[in-house]
Amino acid sequence: MRPRVVALIVLTLLVPSALRAASPQFWRIEGTRAFLEGELDGVSVDSEGHLRLGPLPRPLFDPEAPNAWCVARDARGVLYVGTGNEGRVIRIEGTKGSVLFDAEELGVHAIAVGPDGRVYAATSPDGAVWAIDSAGNKLRFFDPAETYIWALAFDLNGALLVATGGEGRVYRVQKDASAATLLASTETHILSLAVARDGRIYAGSAPEGLVYRLSASGRPFVVLDSAFREIKALGLGADGSVYAAAIDGRAAETTPRPTPPPQPSALGQVTAEITVSESFALAAAPAAGTTVVAASTQPEAPPKGALLRILPSGDVDTLWSSPDDVPHSAAWTSSGVLVGTGGRGKLYRVGDDRRFELLATLPAEQVTGIVVTTAGGAALVTANPARVLALDGAPATRGSFVSRVKDAESLASWGRLTWEGDAPSGTSVRVETRAGNTASPDTTWTEWTAPAAGGPATGEKARFLQLRLVLSGASGATPTLEAVNAAYLQRNLPPTITSLSVHPPGEAFQKPISASGEPEILGLDVDPLSERAAAARPPAGTPPAISFSRKLSQRGLRTFSWQADDPNGDTLLFDVHYRSLGEDTWRPLRLGLSEPVFAWDTATVPSGRYLLRVVASDAAANPRALALTGSKETPSFEVDNTPPRIKATPDASVRGLIRVTVQDDASPVRRLELSVDAGPWEDVHPEDGIADATSESYKVEIPTASEQRGRRLVVLRASDLLGNVATARVDLQ
Repeated sequence: MRPRVVALIVLTLLVPSALRAASPQFWRIEGTRAFLEGELDGVSVDSEGHLRLGPLPRPLFDPEAPNAWCVARDARGVLYVGTGNEGRVIRIEGTKGSVLFDAEELGVHAIAVGPDGRVYAATSPDGAVWAIDSAGNKLRFFDPAETYIWALAFDLNGALLVATGGEGRVYRVQKDASAATLLASTETHILSLAVARDGRIYAGSAPEGLVYRLSASGRPFVVLDSAFREIKALGLGADGSVYAAAIDGRAAETTPRPTPPPQPSALGQVTAEITVSESFALAAAPAAGTTVVAASTQPEAPPKGALLRILPSGDVDTLWSSPDDVPHSAAWTSSGVLVGTGGRGKLYRVGDDRRFELLATLPAEQVTGIVVTTAGGAALVTANPARVLALDGAPATRGSFVSRVKDAESLASWGRLTWEGDAPSGTSVRVETRAGNTASPDTTWTEWTAPAAGGPATGEKARFLQLRLVLSGASGATPTLEAVNAAYLQRNLPPTITSLSVHPPGEAFQKPISASGEPEILGLDVDPLSERAAAARPPAGTPPAISFSRKLSQRGLRTFSWQADDPNGDTLLFDVHYRSLGEDTWRPLRLGLSEPVFAWDTATVPSGRYLLRVVASDAAANPRALALTGSKETPSFEVDNTPPRIKATPDASVRGLIRVTVQDDASPVRRLELSVDAGPWEDVHPEDGIADATSESYKVEIPTASEQRGRRLVVLRASDLLGNVATARVDLQ
């Protein structure tokens, strides 16, 4: 049994620091997606998240052209490659190549070898099919009216099938060059062709992403109306399944619209593979004041590419899809479908069980053509730049994985870097790292270095780290990695209180959940350091409860809420202190709060003006000696728990006139109201016209009718700026 290597995470933090967080964090690279984010050279990644040595593409020939668009193979194993932007057909025997055909047009986008041994090449943008013999003699075999020719294939009777763009058609051209329209679709382009063993013909289209099945007589039937806009390549399986490489997935809420035929440029030049796609506006900008919640309002982006399987029963399975990679070519093999993609030039192998493996990353932008060889391998052609490569079955003896750059978000000390997986006898994994303080590696970074056994990933304190794994195999055996771990310790940075709010007097907030059934006030914990309070402490990043709590009103309370942030992500606790205006000493009011809200029962202090200070501490995540704090103070605010005093005296000289004085010891008088004989409340304005002082005088005139006799009851109600209320009663004759 091969030994299984499981490297345990053991922190080795050798660089001391006076200010750094005590809780280590861990960078773990694990799973298919994480490995695909890195740079892969000579290694493969499967859908189970295993990284191992992969087959190494072997260079066959350099066409010395920007792009190679297509490839075909004859019975002798000779390869024929169509290129752009010089429109040539290159014949490759072994590793030697020569120009078989040099077209006047800019690109050869389709190529096929006929039963007669001649090579048939389709040129664009002035679409024509040329027949070329082994001596290089050429004949314009078929010249359709359409601008582009995207695919060629031969049916079982030896007739040439031609798929065009500009108008999506499939022609059948006989050996004598007589042609008939086999399919006149409503699509703009027919991009791909495949001929099944039973003679039926399959054609993939754009921009609706359809797959047509054509009978021998040419009657069309749509076997797939995909959620993609283009069917770039078709392959046929041994059981009759059809494999479709599709690109440019549609958003769920969009409705496809016809795309007009593309117009050639002023020079008639094809500078890249023509991809027919439609543009849609996904969403209008939100109106001012609108709150947009990303999780619920933004639709998930559709995949850029997929491999679809159309079973003989007509059912369709999605075997593979990607948000990043765009498939340009596909070929069926007994071990799975080879899929060549664009963006970063990757080659995948996808099985009918939906398992896939990234076999290789090629030195080009797109893998544009694949042809299977008799030896069980494949020949590949690429674009940007053009390359011709052979893919053999044996794994490489050496390969590497370079991770994305890890950002520790602050200066950090790095611990031991380890990996988990299998290492058969004779194989090895070498771990190397480099570090720096710029987001992209440059000349200021350290050189690639293998950490010492048991030592830290790097001896430098740095914000950024990148790792490289070098895999070495022997006798066909390869190491297998499942995960990579790195521990790091950030420099401890002080927390900050970004905002501190003083709520109106009496305003409080109910806890969302009350165990007792009675309303419980946020920030009014009797014992914030109790075990119950500690158990209820919300995890880091939880929104403050005040943001979704119900408001209450309770006389004498003053609520304060704040927002705090810790650069290290440490758990924060809060201490609240107060002092009266004019004093220098801060007195503790509440210690160890876990919620960023505090309700103060101000009846415990005399009336007057006060200030409040909140101190945030990361002591819960750090040793006491290393803990840091940040604080913020409120502006001064008024505390007044005593109601105003009302002095009301009827004027003996004027019937119905009451002279009123309202006085408060702490805050300005806000309002005076009166009610006559239990009638509605009416506002009374002070004599100077504005209520802005702690003492205000009023003249209250009670209208009386001459015929009315008896006593009248007048009730006065005064309130101060903080909501304290007093009442008084006056009996008028």
